[in-house]
Amino acid sequence: MRLTPEIKTALRKKRAELDLPKHIIAEKLGLTPLTYGRIESDKQKFNVQPTTYKKITQWLATDTSEINNK
Repeated sequence: MRLTPEIKTALRKKRAELDLPKHIIAEKLGLTPLTYGRIESDKQKFNVQPTTYKKITQWLATDTSEINNK
């Protein structure tokens, strides 16, 4: 599955809101830091597995106050 530019932008925004580095978000999503970096990059068109797509979209839908408490 291909992530839209809007999803990639939302990932960067949410990570910035939480003030967390990429490797921490990758860990929370169950991804390697390299994979997460590729996903967040605008320079690469990167397809992801449906399970990864689901993890990302669920994380984006999660309230940031819930994430900070974990």
